[in-house]
Amino acid sequence: ATCPSSTMTMKMGLERGLRANIPEILAVVQDNGDGGPELSPETVERVLDSTRPFLKAVGGSVDLFDLRGVGGLQPAIVLKLTGTSSALRSVKNEITQRLQRNFLIPGLRIEWEGEGPSV
Repeated sequence: ATCPSSTMTMKMGLERGLRANIPEILAVVQDNGDGGPELSPETVERVLDSTRPFLKAVGGSVDLFDLRGVGGLQPAIVLKLTGTSSALRSVKNEITQRLQRNFLIPGLRIEWEGEGPSV
């Protein structure tokens, strides 16, 4: 979740800088993820694969448990994280950020099996 005022400040700064250098620019518009990869079990697994070596090193693992609402307003990726290392919490945050950066889908929720929604 991003702070709306921070997003607006960044947008205004980018717009001002771009207009100063490229007068033809009329407005800066946020990309709502239309050009990102399709949300599917295969593409989620690809992102998870990039985190698995670290998880394995600390005695943990992550699996795709469920994928809900694909194509809807609030899709959800439900993951199952196993292991007991204290490092798993930071890995969990990294996995959440990687998935959100990869798919760029507004309203995308990352949930963890056995817990309530986190994002």
